[in-house]
Amino acid sequence: MELLMYFMSFSGFRKKFMRFDLALLFLIVMMLSWFVTEAHGETFVGKAVNSKGTLEYVEYHTVTHKNGKVSESQTIYYDANNQKIGELTSEYSFGPQFGSYDFRDIRAQYQDGAKVSEDRILLFRKKSPKDDLDEKYLSKEVDQIVGQGFHQFIMHNLERIAQGEVIHIRLVLPSRLDQYEFRIRKRKVDGDTLYIRLEIDNWLLRLFAPHVDVEYDQKIRRLLRYEGISNLED
Repeated sequence: MELLMYFMSFSGFRKKFMRFDLALLFLIVMMLSWFVTEAHGETFVGKAVNSKGTLEYVEYHTVTHKNGKVSESQTIYYDANNQKIGELTSEYSFGPQFGSYDFRDIRAQYQDGAKVSEDRILLFRKKSPKDDLDEKYLSKEVDQIVGQGFHQFIMHNLERIAQGEVIHIRLVLPSRLDQYEFRIRKRKVDGDTLYIRLEIDNWLLRLFAPHVDVEYDQKIRRLLRYEGISNLED
């Protein structure tokens, strides 16, 4: 799941509500424990529904770890009829918050992604098979988050966020060939559940822009729920 938030021109996207099936998550993780290899991994499933509660699509996530650190991840998207509609592959050679990735929306025939190198990030986007491939380079900075790196960044900073620290970041969005200033903050804590919001850093733009709310179980360090913008078109 790439967490896409836009403060301008987001009319082409629809708000989704992703609720993770915890029973299925538990079952799959337990099954994967029987297939431990050199690169340990985990698999979980997310169901995206719209504001009316109708299932839009299902995401199957596989995360691979090497030497205790995330190395690769893959997300496959299926519609309500179990037809494959998209794919997202990521790798984390430069750390968990810098996820090089390639995203493809099969229905819209759309593609975007990022390639992270030592000192810069290549953003690319292809709106349709007839369009040219758009590209742009950004200088690599310590406060940037790319692609699935958002989830990985939160996982590595749960304690800081839970203690009330507001973290300011620049979210790199290849779909816009640009980056934007966001902040990550705690909304509340209820038992083991930490409620987190990702929102535009500018207070005025924040009044009109969409935000993302996520819930994490601090004890088992798992994402429980995501509510925000989808990277798949209706």
